[in-house]
Amino acid sequence: MKRSLLTTAVLASFAASVTADELEKIVVIAPMQTPLTISTDPKLPRQPMPAQDGADLLSSIAGFSLVKKGAASGDPVFRGMAGSRLNIVTDAGSTLGGCGSRMDPPTAYITPQSFDTLTVIKGPQTVLYGPGNSAATVVFSRDNERMEKAGVSGFMNSVVGSFGRKGINTDIKVGNETYFTRLTGSYQESDDYKDGNGDDVHSAYDKWNMDAEFAYTPTENEYVIVSVGKSDGNVAYGDRMMDGSLFDKEHLGLRFQLADLGSFVNQIEGQIYYNYIDHVMDNYSLRPFVPSMMMKMPMASNPDRRTLGAKFTFSSTLMDKATLQYGVDYQRNEHRNRTVMNAQMADFNDFNRVEDAEFRQTGVFAELEYRYKPNQQWVVGLRADDWIATDKRQFLSSMMGSTPNPTADKSKDDTLMSGFIRHQWQTEQTSFYAGLGHTERFPDYWELIGGGRASESGPNAFNVEPEKTTQLDLGSVFKGEAWQGSTSFFLNQVDDYLLIDNNYEKMGKATSVVRNIDTRSYGFELELQKQFGAAWQVASALSYVRGENRSDDVPLAQQPPLRLKTTITYQLQQWELGALLDLAKGQHRVAIGQGNIAGQDVSETAGFGTVALNASYQIQTDMVLSFGVDNLFDKLYAEHLSRAGSAVSGYTQIDRINAAGRTLWANWDWRF
Repeated sequence: MKRSLLTTAVLASFAASVTADELEKIVVIAPMQTPLTISTDPKLPRQPMPAQDGADLLSSIAGFSLVKKGAASGDPVFRGMAGSRLNIVTDAGSTLGGCGSRMDPPTAYITPQSFDTLTVIKGPQTVLYGPGNSAATVVFSRDNERMEKAGVSGFMNSVVGSFGRKGINTDIKVGNETYFTRLTGSYQESDDYKDGNGDDVHSAYDKWNMDAEFAYTPTENEYVIVSVGKSDGNVAYGDRMMDGSLFDKEHLGLRFQLADLGSFVNQIEGQIYYNYIDHVMDNYSLRPFVPSMMMKMPMASNPDRRTLGAKFTFSSTLMDKATLQYGVDYQRNEHRNRTVMNAQMADFNDFNRVEDAEFRQTGVFAELEYRYKPNQQWVVGLRADDWIATDKRQFLSSMMGSTPNPTADKSKDDTLMSGFIRHQWQTEQTSFYAGLGHTERFPDYWELIGGGRASESGPNAFNVEPEKTTQLDLGSVFKGEAWQGSTSFFLNQVDDYLLIDNNYEKMGKATSVVRNIDTRSYGFELELQKQFGAAWQVASALSYVRGENRSDDVPLAQQPPLRLKTTITYQLQQWELGALLDLAKGQHRVAIGQGNIAGQDVSETAGFGTVALNASYQIQTDMVLSFGVDNLFDKLYAEHLSRAGSAVSGYTQIDRINAAGRTLWANWDWRF
């Protein structure tokens, strides 16, 4: 039914009027637009194969890595930081996954082509988008502009590729100067892929989403938008003993903007949202069930999470030289679960869910930009967040059975501070910034409760301390007639870093715990682009991070290796041809069994190099056909952060989730 709805939308859109647009180029390296931010169009074709979820898209940006579990639902990592250290927000607010084992990170529910802009703000250099942005803030957003005249505009996309990859995306906007309706939808599917050795990797997926927005736009600067959405799917994983057979999400939201309100408050932006995640993981829906020592019977777990949030932001202009944004945000989420240990004897739907955690956060924030010279600015920000987490678990489960929970119905509360100060200056061809930021991050669900881990001093992790990051960021962007590039450097110190340690010795045996340590990390992203005449272009992106666990005097776990991506493109009238060389150094600085909620170090890894080719043809001013081949030489390799392979019946056991072998793909884009 979902495919039929999308096909109908595609066919209906062909009646729309066509407008000219510039040539859409395949994105291989997303460049920085300012020294601090990366901004890119998620609808553009890109290599590797066009992204099927948010993490897939982020992995194409310098500094990002991917914790690979299969073909979908990977965890994004930026500068060696994952989980809630990376703040992921959309127009629909924050979406928090339900799975205690991170089957469904927030990016798993994001279809990139449904959005107009992806913005990455590096480091703790903003306070406007909520708490916890230790590594970066990632914002997927849609345009809210009123339509210039009555009509239809939109975007259509379809992709096909090796291993049964098929996808269709649609984004249609219908209305006039006062009202518009926007409908977005997608359907994506893929079979298991083969690695470079020709072995199948348990990795198939099938998912869809449908979203609608209804807008009132009385003026150019004012709007009221009501949004509703629903999505679902299933994903097979090669790194664990269970798969995700349900990823049901429901969304309801309201956002508005009011302008020209008075002498002090120029503008108000507001948002209220509700997100509900209903997730099922089991060991029989997407794989043949084979009894094992760990799972002797077919079993299923059905967690869910309700998230209610709101945010109100006010803007004021002070003395014509300063802009002040300030406001308040709030979020409350409840997590529940129900589990059936023998699915042959009982259906999990017949049982009541039991709540295990509740989180509440209220924050106030202010960010000021002061333009004290035409080409120089100071930017400062400050926020305070009041947190309350309540442990609803009455019992703690382990291999030895269940024991009473000593923190049952107890709450953990903290008031945490974050802030930054940044100096920016510009010349005719160059922009620079230097910023010092500090953020205090409350432990998330997976660190406190979801993993069922102990702490150093107790049977659960409910007593761990919040994480405190202090970071120096330096950056620049330069652009000349033939050369352009960017540099980003960071150095941080994290006190009470929340480490997941699966090899911690406790009571004479290795135990999985969450514990606070002190760390230090530094690294950079360098990007350079050179234009040779009108046709040839060469671009490279180099990223590096090095982390130290100062408490244990060992390397900080889950750090990506040095990586270099170089692309060469040649443009000839309506054609663009390109090649990508992707090189990663081996990673030998590891801490086996340690890591974060997304993954732990498995072993050292060797370096690798792959080659990819692409081409695009401008069919007409608004329509582009692109195609390519990833991993041209069918190389067998796994990225360092990929999860360890699990024994799946009918599949070859692998040490680590290998990347796909040679992959052919074609992508069609139409904007009208």
